[in-house]
Amino acid sequence: IVDINLDSYEFLRHGAFDLAFNLCDDGFRNDSLLEAHVPAMLDILEIPYTGANFFSLATCVHKARTKKILAFHKIPTPRFQVFFNGSEKLNRTLKFPLFVKPLHEDASIGIRKDSVVNNHHELGERASAVIKEYEQPALVETFIQGREVYVGLLGYKKNLTVLPISELIFEQRLIKNRICTYQAKWNPQSSQYQGTPVECPAKITKSLEKKLIKIAQEAYTLLDCQDYGRIDFRIDQNNRPFVLEVNPNPDISADAGLARMAKAAGMNYDQLIARIIDLAVERNHLARFDRKARAEKICAHQC
Repeated sequence: IVDINLDSYEFLRHGAFDLAFNLCDDGFRNDSLLEAHVPAMLDILEIPYTGANFFSLATCVHKARTKKILAFHKIPTPRFQVFFNGSEKLNRTLKFPLFVKPLHEDASIGIRKDSVVNNHHELGERASAVIKEYEQPALVETFIQGREVYVGLLGYKKNLTVLPISELIFEQRLIKNRICTYQAKWNPQSSQYQGTPVECPAKITKSLEKKLIKIAQEAYTLLDCQDYGRIDFRIDQNNRPFVLEVNPNPDISADAGLARMAKAAGMNYDQLIARIIDLAVERNHLARFDRKARAEKICAHQC
């Protein structure tokens, strides 16, 4: 385990590493804008690593830029506008209700019950609050009132494995606006958490599943995700999917969404981690090794 700090470059430069498993998904100093700099440092040192590269992470952390790229390539995503001070005039193409969140955060940071706004007064208040509290612009987008599903993928470019689709279930009596707030994601004691169970595999039609997979593969490849990633969708009342976010290097802890999808595909946690390593080994054209033989060699050495 190598802690990432100001001394890491020299430590890594003088080491002898075959492959780095990049777990720095919170960014350097917990700054999401600095997450991309870790693989950039590894690129400079010519140390292969798992997961997304600098360009993918740097692009996807800017949600508006990601949406512009998706829209240019005709991949459906909600209409949006970036607010820099909270008093901007709303674009005519945007209609209430709208959804307001920080431009650069992930893990539902900055998403609350009042993130859905229904008029200009609420919009100004919420956008101003986001800008002040998180010291970054606010992303304002059309709120898609419908289902929320996640598509997990493993692989690189055309060699992709799609994991079983996962859906966040909104229990109406507990979740008024049908959104995944920070409390819903991280606080097990909250009513929001208890009111948003996850179902995997999701109960969706074959035609919708096919459509989601096609769009997810296009977005994953377009944003140059590597080894593993997750595409978040909202599905409107007409069964039309919209990409909310592209997540390179999503959370891969044992109780997180990607591990849950892998389990539904018959893959235990160790197998998921081993698969990510194998993908990075293949992508970087590293020499294959016999995991069992290597483990026996290490054991014999330690004994």
